[in-house]
Amino acid sequence: MIFVCDVMLGKLARYLRTLGFDARYVRQGDDPASLPTPSDRCILLTRRQDRTGRPHTVVIRDNDTAKQILEIKEIIDRHIDPNAFMSRCLDCNILLTDTGREEIEPFVPEYIYHHHDRFKTCPSCGKVYWEGSHAEEMREWVEKLIGRTGR
Repeated sequence: MIFVCDVMLGKLARYLRTLGFDARYVRQGDDPASLPTPSDRCILLTRRQDRTGRPHTVVIRDNDTAKQILEIKEIIDRHIDPNAFMSRCLDCNILLTDTGREEIEPFVPEYIYHHHDRFKTCPSCGKVYWEGSHAEEMREWVEKLIGRTGR
């Protein structure tokens, strides 16, 4: 499932990426032709009320990200893959790649290097990810919010 989030929904796009979804974020000046067309596999998420009733479009009404997630909970429930949790770069939306500890050592704090065995990197921006306490907190948040563990 692909979500296309309009310019007002950047934080929602990051949360959807955390859940493993392909969440494209439309910025001011982006070429609309470069974005996928809304379809059964691509949902446009927008804050623009004038889009109400359009096919494959959800008008997000709330300002709070948790409540925004609940507005699309039914779609998430149908398409979520617990194995995809934290599999995308939160900034680039690119799938992360497993990376050996030796390659990561120069890029993470010493404590992190010595206390974690598994690392992932973004092939686009080079950002390094590991499952620290933030990952467990996010799993708990997802479980509380939508009843899924992300495992």
